[in-house]
Amino acid sequence: RNAWFSGGVEWNGPLYGHSLLTCSPIFAGIVETPNGPLLRLYEFDRSLETAWQVDVFLPAGDDRLWIHVRAINPNPHDIPFYWWTNIAVPLTAGTRVLSPADYALAHVAAGLERIPFPDFDGFDGSYPRLYPYSKSVFFRKPGAQKPWCASVDANGRGLAHVSTPTLFGRKLFVWGTGRGGKRWMDFLSQPGGGDYIEIQGGITPTQLQTRPLKAGTSIEWTECLVPFAMDAKAAHAADYATACAAAASVLDQRVRDETLSELDRFLASQVDTPISKLLHRGSAWGRLHEKRTGKKLASGLHFDTEAGEEERPWTELLEAGTFSADTLAKSPRSFVVSPGWQTVLTESARRHGWTWLHHLHLGVAQLEAGAFSEAWKHFQASVTLRENAHAYRNIALLEQRDEKLDSAQQNYERAWELARPDANLAVEIGDFLLRHKRLEAFNAFVKSLPATVRNHERLQLMLAQVALEQGDFATVRRILLQREFATIREGEVSLTELWFASHIRQAQQRKGRELTSDEKGEVVRQFPPPRAIDFRMR
Repeated sequence: RNAWFSGGVEWNGPLYGHSLLTCSPIFAGIVETPNGPLLRLYEFDRSLETAWQVDVFLPAGDDRLWIHVRAINPNPHDIPFYWWTNIAVPLTAGTRVLSPADYALAHVAAGLERIPFPDFDGFDGSYPRLYPYSKSVFFRKPGAQKPWCASVDANGRGLAHVSTPTLFGRKLFVWGTGRGGKRWMDFLSQPGGGDYIEIQGGITPTQLQTRPLKAGTSIEWTECLVPFAMDAKAAHAADYATACAAAASVLDQRVRDETLSELDRFLASQVDTPISKLLHRGSAWGRLHEKRTGKKLASGLHFDTEAGEEERPWTELLEAGTFSADTLAKSPRSFVVSPGWQTVLTESARRHGWTWLHHLHLGVAQLEAGAFSEAWKHFQASVTLRENAHAYRNIALLEQRDEKLDSAQQNYERAWELARPDANLAVEIGDFLLRHKRLEAFNAFVKSLPATVRNHERLQLMLAQVALEQGDFATVRRILLQREFATIREGEVSLTELWFASHIRQAQQRKGRELTSDEKGEVVRQFPPPRAIDFRMR
């Protein structure tokens, strides 16, 4: 969704990876408790049909922020549950990250590798400023009853994150001190002032895992964010285990075991206390789920939002039994794919008759489930009842999968006729044509686009690829330098690859032959990419 904040705390879950609700409205309200008010943040996540809440508590006169998280699986089946708390902290010259570890795990291309920590690559990995590349390091201390991680500066001052043992995973993430890592930090925050790292806590050993959350159950834990100060010499002891032991001693005084247990019990006792003052409303999906199932998700969570444009069609299914004429005249703005909603759709069609939208939604659900032949049947039935861009586009996806490229192109073209000027669809079609080397069709398609769509940065990058193949190296570099590219994803190096390729191919054109590996390396050194396009993390 191109939604990212470098600052504060991200609570990421319950679906694997970053939350789909980033930048979406959520519920927020005040809960009055015997020990003072707390702030409750919550929502219903329709991807796995779960509800979550983050209760944030700052006791009067306390400088420690207490957070109690609960996630609820109301489904009649287990779900693969994921959660990581990601905390951005400042990166300074003397920053050191301390977290007890018997060993560590790190992301590599093949998945994970076990590494000694902190000395695993010729430098002390507890100092983020020493990383020349981006790295994810997972601290492993099996059996820890009070997992923690702290980031301290040269003076031993910083921030610590402590939790109850359910949130036992601990991680350090660094962008690295290379040119690309620095570019990422500035790109995501403020130029020249955005250096940061993340200390993280999760419910699994690493972020490549989930854990089962049983049907009809919940999971909860308590976290504490605490300002931290220790003796600078002890914080930067040459022996990492010695420094961790010194930090643990200070942390045990800042967050005593009995205090953590006491706050955990107290906050757990408040999870179902109703909100006394609602500050902000989220989506209506939780309300729709409760209406469909006839069950309240949790007594402390109130989903009393009126349906908006995204939720209105599903409200119609529950209240009127089928889609309204107004909904059937519009392009859909939301999808749900769970078995429960599939039952609602099927029953609606049986009682009130099939529409193009019934078939489209059931086709999407089947596509998500991997039932490709059933999905294809629904999409064909959908366009038979009413031609629509979504179904044609999905048929194109299925036909690509079966390597029926001519038919896929025809369905994409029909989808575009119905959906223009949808820039996202234009990017997808352009990528399809270019990927399958349908250059003539690609050029004709891009030429036909309105200027506002043709100027989409992804289409411009495709035009740069075409210019590269045609030997128009000046155009490649002009496209790369004409704007800041906002949709570059973490780990993507397409900009620098195009930059280097333009110079290497130009040199080859001058010499009239392929360059050797050494010659290519020399060209790369001779023509460093402009900083604005350098997102390389290695």
